[in-house]
This record gives sequence, C-alpha cells and structure tokens, in this order.
Amino acid sequence: MDLLMKKIMGCEACCTIGNSMGDVTELFTFEEIEEKWGFVDSLLPQTKWGKNGELEDRTWYQQFGPQLNWYKHTRPPGQTEDGHERHRLLCNAILRKGGRIDILDLAETWKEDITPDKFGYLLGPQDQVIYYSMLAGVPPWEVGRYASWPGLIGTSKMIIPIGMINACNPERAAQDAFELGRIKDVRGVNGNYALEVCASLASAVAEAMKPDATVDSVINQAMAYLSLKPLEEVQENLKVAKELGDWKALRPYYNEKYDGHSMSNAVEVLSGGLSCFYLADGKPKESILYAVNFGRDTDCKAYVSGGLAGALYGIDYVPEDWMDVIEKQVVTDPYTVAPRTVAETSKGLYKAAVNTLEAMKSASAGIEGLLEV
Repeated sequence: MDLLMKKIMGCEACCTIGNSMGDVTELFTFEEIEEKWGFVDSLLPQTKWGKNGELEDRTWYQQFGPQLNWYKHTRPPGQTEDGHERHRLLCNAILRKGGRIDILDLAETWKEDITPDKFGYLLGPQDQVIYYSMLAGVPPWEVGRYASWPGLIGTSKMIIPIGMINACNPERAAQDAFELGRIKDVRGVNGNYALEVCASLASAVAEAMKPDATVDSVINQAMAYLSLKPLEEVQENLKVAKELGDWKALRPYYNEKYDGHSMSNAVEVLSGGLSCFYLADGKPKESILYAVNFGRDTDCKAYVSGGLAGALYGIDYVPEDWMDVIEKQVVTDPYTVAPRTVAETSKGLYKAAVNTLEAMKSASAGIEGLLEV
C-alpha cells in the first residue's frame, strides 16, 4: 500500500467513523453529552426516532411536494446518517466514471441509486427535495436554489472525496466543489456561505494529501476560499482555540457564541472541526473524539476534523477496532445507498485519483509540445 492509498483509506475511514460516532451525540450540548455518556470513545447503537424513551414514526409536513416520514428504527454501531449517504452517492458517481465528475454525473447517480423507500431512515428531507426536483426536470445546477435548509453544512457533508481524487491540487478540488455543491445549495445570498465552506473543505483535503502537508498548511488552505465575513469568523474562533489550547475549555465558548443559532451552520461547523483538528495536532483518533464530545452538530464536526486528520496521517493511525465495526456493519446495511466497505471504496477512489493524475500528465505533455521550437 503506497502513501496515496494509505491517505485515501485513512480519510475515508475517518469520515465514516466520525459520522457514525458523532451521530449519537448530535445536537446535544457538551454538558448533556457528559451527563448521558461521560465521554464517548466508541461506536454506539442508537434509536431513531424516539421520544421519552419510546420509538415512534414522525412526519415533517412540507408545503410543497411529498411529505417526509421519519420511520422508527434502531441504528447498530457503525451505521452512519444522511450526510454520509450524500458522501456515498458522490463516491458512487466517482467510481462509475473512474475520475473527476461534474454535476450531471452526480445528478444521474442521485436518480439511479436512490429509491423512495430509502427516505425516512438515513436519507432526509433535503435529499428528498433534491431527488424529486431532478425527477421533475429541474436542471441539477438549479436544484440547490430550492433544497431544504440553505446555508447549513449539508453541502460539505458529501464533498471530501473530491479532495481525495484531486490529491495535491487544492485549487481544482475547490473548483469542482463549487460546481457539485450547487445540487444542494446556492451562492450569493447574504449570510449563506455553504458553498464557500464546501470548496474550503475539499481544497483542505487535497492539501492534506500532499506528502509534506502539515496541520498549519491544511488549516491555511481551508481558509483560502472564504469571503471576508466567514473568514473573520473562522479566524476568530481558531484564535480562541489556540489561546485556550484545550478542546474542553473551548466548548463553553462555542455554546455561548452560537446560542440560539442553527447548530448545523456551515461556518460554525467548519471552524469547530478545524479547531478540533488543530488541538488534536491532526491525529485521527483525537480529532474524531474531540469533535464527537464537543457538542452541537457533532457528526458534522467529526466529518471535518476526522476527514482532514485521516488524509494527513493515513490509515495506519486509525484504531483497528473502530475499523472492524464499520467494515462489518455496512455490508448488511438495509438503508444505505452503497453497502460497500471503506476498503472497497478506497480502492475505487485511488484508481480515480491515479486516472486524474494521468489526465494531468497528458495535458502537461500537450502544452510542453506547444512550447517546442
């Protein structure tokens, strides 16, 4: 296994683990997490959806389009959630094409690999809006105007594979992310920085794939595509993280600063994930655990911090017992769009990254030929 494969597999594994482990603590404050679990350091089962300890179906009424029903079910250790289903859909498109994809490729995968019976378990309301909009003929680059919950982290929750296949090329990873993210969100609306965060995360992963990448170089790259307002917010939060120097001490700051705000706001999640990544010195296990126990949108923060850490350090630094759980769970998962192991997905992403490299070499050779006298 060469370093590229180790980094891709480490990144894919940490994304899966972070999403699964963090889904259990999602939307709890850090005080509630400590009271209920103490410190979460393993993959746990959970019930969805529940009220007062009892399972029950739920309906989210929508003004336009089909209603969304959430169906009661249990999630075994290692099962993920809606954000990782989008991640897997994007991986499906990449593996089919064997390289870089555009938004049409992603749209076709969305329509082919989702069936309506999947909604209400792992796939959620934003995924349903996207699906039915495209079936109705809305162009995929326009769908994001109408998808649920603009400005939140949902766009970025699928984008890390773009950084992997554009390894060591942060600029192109960001460009691809700006296009693909339009299936879920829109740019240019005041206060909505979801697509900027999407591009920032993809480019940071591509940076982390470099053999000489560092924690600082990854964080600096993550801020390269943010406009002034979100950039200042992320910089301010990272400054506090560096001053405090401890992830536990940082949690009350986030609680107070974002009290009353959506827990899934893209800028908060990016800055929280980067802070956990920084305070863990980029190490995969610690990056995930800090985010999982941080409070608020924990699975999304763990996706950010864990994905970056896995890309930086590689699979050799991911706990084997965590890997064993996620690899065994997914092959019998009745709700996922892709019952494919991390190892299988990583092989496909590796091949796509190599094919992307070969295309770059071909283009480079053509340009060099034009320069010959």
